[in-house]
Amino acid sequence: MFRNKTARINALAFFFFWILVLLAGADFPPPVGFLWVVLIVAICSAVVYWRIPPYIMWYRTCRFARYWRVTLEGLIGGVLVASFFVSLGNGEPTVTAGPEDYAIFISVLAILGIVNALALYFINGWVTSHISPGRK
Repeated sequence: MFRNKTARINALAFFFFWILVLLAGADFPPPVGFLWVVLIVAICSAVVYWRIPPYIMWYRTCRFARYWRVTLEGLIGGVLVASFFVSLGNGEPTVTAGPEDYAIFISVLAILGIVNALALYFINGWVTSHISPGRK
C-alpha cells in the first residue's frame, strides 16, 4: 500500500516536472508535435510507477549490484526515448541534422535517463528508510 502510494506520487511528480521543463523550452503555443512529447513523458511516468517499488526494496535490502542496475535501466530508458524521437525525423524542414547531432542528442538523453533513475532510486530509498522506517 505505502509503496504504491509512493510510486503514484513519484509518477505524477515526474510527469508534471518534465512537462513544465519541456514546455518552458517549447515555442508558445507549443506545436502540435508536442503531443508526442506529452505521450512519451506519460509512458516514462508509467515506467517510474512500475520501477519505484523495486528501487525501494533494493535500497532497503542492499541488493547486489543495485547501483549498476539502476544506472543501466536509466541508460536504456534514455536511449529508447532518444531513439523514438530520432525515428520521427527532424521536425524543422530548414535544419539538416547530421550524425554527430544525433549522437549528441542520444548521449544527452542517455545521461538524463541515468540521472533520473539514480535520483529516483536515492531519493525514494532515503525517504522511505529515514522518514518512515517502520513501513513496508
